[in-house]
Amino acid sequence: MNIEFFDANVFIGEPAKGCFKPAVTAAELLEEVGASEIRRALAWHIAQHDCSPQEGNRLLSEAVSGVDALYGCWTILPPQTGEVIVDGFFERMKENHIFALRAFPDYHRFLLNRVTFGRFLAEVSERRIPLILSLEMGIGWDAVYNVLQEFPNLTCILCDIGVWNADRYFWPLLDSYSNLYVETSMLSMDAGALEAAVLHYGSERLLFGSGFPLRYPDAAVLQLLHADISDDDKRRIAYQNLDNLISGVRL
Repeated sequence: MNIEFFDANVFIGEPAKGCFKPAVTAAELLEEVGASEIRRALAWHIAQHDCSPQEGNRLLSEAVSGVDALYGCWTILPPQTGEVIVDGFFERMKENHIFALRAFPDYHRFLLNRVTFGRFLAEVSERRIPLILSLEMGIGWDAVYNVLQEFPNLTCILCDIGVWNADRYFWPLLDSYSNLYVETSMLSMDAGALEAAVLHYGSERLLFGSGFPLRYPDAAVLQLLHADISDDDKRRIAYQNLDNLISGVRL
């Protein structure tokens, strides 16, 4: 079947720990994932995690500037410190083609909760801005459960969720929070996990992601194309669901 892919989980830049074939520029990123029929991506810069959210956000903004196929993510820190979240934050998101946020609370040493982010995450929820949380980088399941309990209307994307019965963690969240979405790059590695999630919750809550450059984009594409689900479900996961999220952001 002919299908386009909109990737919810890729980054630009070379990780401090290294990886096989990083994409240092936006052009390199699009070339690498484009070979796997991934035409668009919601991208971030690894410096946002490894180095400095401020510097990483700047590098990301420069990388996606003028590149229609890339939609940017910024990384946040507590608003009290004035390092990232300052007056005019949402206006600057719009100016810089930023459509989602990321947070790495364990790695960046803060608590992702109402005490720290109360008014800010309340506004993020109202504006329908997705908050992307990576279970592989800087947050655990306890913190995910806590922030969703405190902000039940938050649009949240869980990525890099791990393998081996991750459904025991994220299915209860899908039951409880209608604005929760799960990215598929690691979900597809668990035999039958993608199909089971679609059977129980529908395809509307799943977003295609490759995890590039830490994982191979071809693997993610093939896993979805050969999944035992309908073609309509595949299209929703491949690009339609993320299109709908992006179009719903209010900046």
